Amino acid sequence: MKTRSCPSVVGFTLIEVVIIISVLAILAAAIMPAMLQQVVDTKIEATRAEAKVLHEAMVGRPDTPGSFGFVGDMGRLPTSVEELVRPERRTQPFTSATFRGVGMGWKGPYVNVGDTKDDQLTDAFGRPYRAAYGQVRSAGPDGVFDTDDDIVYPPKPPIITGRVIVTVKRMSAEDQSFTVDPPGYEVRLYYSRNGQQDYVADSMAPFVFEDVPQGIHAIEVNRLKRDQIVVSDTIQTFGGGATKLVELFFRL
Repeated sequence: MKTRSCPSVVGFTLIEVVIIISVLAILAAAIMPAMLQQVVDTKIEATRAEAKVLHEAMVGRPDTPGSFGFVGDMGRLPTSVEELVRPERRTQPFTSATFRGVGMGWKGPYVNVGDTKDDQLTDAFGRPYRAAYGQVRSAGPDGVFDTDDDIVYPPKPPIITGRVIVTVKRMSAEDQSFTVDPPGYEVRLYYSRNGQQDYVADSMAPFVFEDVPQGIHAIEVNRLKRDQIVVSDTIQTFGGGATKLVELFFRL
């Protein structure tokens, strides 16, 4: 009687399996930190980009004419990033029923709120932003504010006001001559104060207005003796401490 020989079974020995597992563990240990760091770096960049968008919603974009953001409408910085999405209680809504129709008041939302109202109010790590002095701050990867890994935009608090210097020129009715800054006139500059119209006045040349919030403003020259507006105009002022020179002409 013939017997059949069984083919030999090829496989891994226990030692070989242990070696393979050890190699895989070493590779995983070497690759995993780099992969995790890449994820963190991606979230940092996304947070930084979103913080810039929130900041631009506050102060506008310098490369876009007439873009002054929240500050241009309210005359101040928001107290929080939430105010870019929903107004605080008793906030003046936007209106153009002002001198020369210059609009002011809350005109939000100032950011694209996404699927929910709070989408852009949290960073890429899922934590709320903070806003103070015009800067947007994320707690960063460690989730703790005021530590070295905080993500802040811009690096320095922005200056949202500037100076306006007005020159008044009264043209002669007979010829082309004019008088510069004649006495007896007052210059008024209207601006948004917490969303409501207010003004500052100067009745003595040189007519200089300090700390004017950036935005679109109305301006007038008033003849004090008759309480008569002789000329008015609208101007744009900018932050960063910039000086705006304005000349207003009238004939009398």
